[in-house]
Amino acid sequence: MNKQIMESLNFLIKEYKRLKKKKEDKSISSGELETLKQLEQYLGKNNV
Repeated sequence: MNKQIMESLNFLIKEYKRLKKKKEDKSISSGELETLKQLEQYLGKNNV
């Protein structure tokens, strides 16, 4: 079970980084921006 948790967290972190880069490139959609905000909140990132 610990392996599944680590895989899930790794996926969320990779998705956060992908969306953060899209935001910096200004190519992010409104749905992706909402997902990014939720990930930031969940992962404890406060640099919205």
